[in-house]
Amino acid sequence: MTKSVNLYLASGVCEGLGFWVVNFTEEDDIFNSFGSKLLECYRKELFGLEGAIEVKDAINTTLDILCLDSKYEKYKLDNYNIGYSFEIPINIIEDIFDLWASNYNNKILWKKYIGLLNLRKKIKKNNNYINMGLKGDIYKFSTKLDGLLSFKTVDFSSRSDKSNDLMW
Repeated sequence: MTKSVNLYLASGVCEGLGFWVVNFTEEDDIFNSFGSKLLECYRKELFGLEGAIEVKDAINTTLDILCLDSKYEKYKLDNYNIGYSFEIPINIIEDIFDLWASNYNNKILWKKYIGLLNLRKKIKKNNNYINMGLKGDIYKFSTKLDGLLSFKTVDFSSRSDKSNDLMW
């Protein structure tokens, strides 16, 4: 029998910078696990240790892809050493957390979903050709994942190519 841990999504502040973090702990009070840097807990799910590791890796990989894709769109979403940028809206992060946490129970589909995520990581950009060969649950999952990864920030102050903006 594996020990149970709490997988959580929380916000925090470190050196004046806000961040999102997905991690797990054996403690019921997640604020003890990360020191005084955490401010608020948004999601908390009970998993076995192995499941928590797999789901955490899937969520963090999805967030890494989101941040990497933002660079291709010439927007900057920083990954901090401690977590992910506060520029990512909470609803996107919560949806990513929920997507992976709710789909862990079916081991057969889980392996397919992880394979799809690994393929998505290698392609580096949202590509509709991936979805053309899919059907059923895998297609539904892929379209949900693509929808979450299609987030684009509206704030032009973080654009890296400001020289192409119009003056008036």
